[in-house]
Amino acid sequence: MALPTEPPDTSELVFRQPLAAGCATAEAVYVFSDGGGTARFDGTMWALVDPTLRSLTAAVCTRDRAVAVGPAGRVVTVSDRELSLRVDTVQVDDLNGVATLTDGVIAVGARGTVLRQGSSWQPFARGITEDLFGVAAFSGTSAWVVGANGVSLRLEPDGFHPVPTGVTSTLRSISGTRVDDVVAVGDGGVALSFVGATGGAWRPIPLSTTANLHAVAKPGQFLVIVGDGGVAILISETGEHRVDLKTTCDLRAVFFRGNGEYWIVGSSAGRAGVWRVAGDRLDRWGTC
Repeated sequence: MALPTEPPDTSELVFRQPLAAGCATAEAVYVFSDGGGTARFDGTMWALVDPTLRSLTAAVCTRDRAVAVGPAGRVVTVSDRELSLRVDTVQVDDLNGVATLTDGVIAVGARGTVLRQGSSWQPFARGITEDLFGVAAFSGTSAWVVGANGVSLRLEPDGFHPVPTGVTSTLRSISGTRVDDVVAVGDGGVALSFVGATGGAWRPIPLSTTANLHAVAKPGQFLVIVGDGGVAILISETGEHRVDLKTTCDLRAVFFRGNGEYWIVGSSAGRAGVWRVAGDRLDRWGTC
């Protein structure tokens, strides 16, 4: 009789690929690669749950699933409950950003693409021409999208409306808990806040960096911004604070996992890393 065997340890393989995105379900943390596979952290060990080489550049999680998007309209959905993975190609243009809705997912991408997933993927906006990179959604009639040339559009019940940002840099990411309280970041160290209570306009956030910024996470009164060269910035009521991750790798994604704990994903030149920050505690995996 054959004895049961332990599954192979694939943790080292996770950090030999260009990690670009990540998010957390109720049970696990997922990271996705721009040219590699999909990995899962169960709280104890990293595992390469799908070694198929795919390019995925943005991800979002609900309580029990992860959705990642990438070039050529690729969408990968991982069910945490069923431990299954589904791959779809929903269009030919690149998808660059993704956010959840109460009844589905909204994704944005090249040439003004805005798609909404309900029972199927359908166009959710027309007439936008700029490449879009970031999306923050709050309901089916309330969201923001940002992208090339400093473009920002706000979704209202009658559709998307452009809102001037005062910048021409490409905006890569946007985050917030309410439509009237969001932060967007982008190339050249650009960071902007939109707060309805102060007049309903975008206002610059001065930062001590000119690095290209790839991601922002704003779960409430504070926020974390990450970018090229290991730049990680925490902004709270007491001002700007650099988070020293002891890396020069480009940081591509940041997301929260409750109780003030946040995770950062990065990679450069064949090295990759994931960091978990909880107060003064810093955990690090990988070679970055």
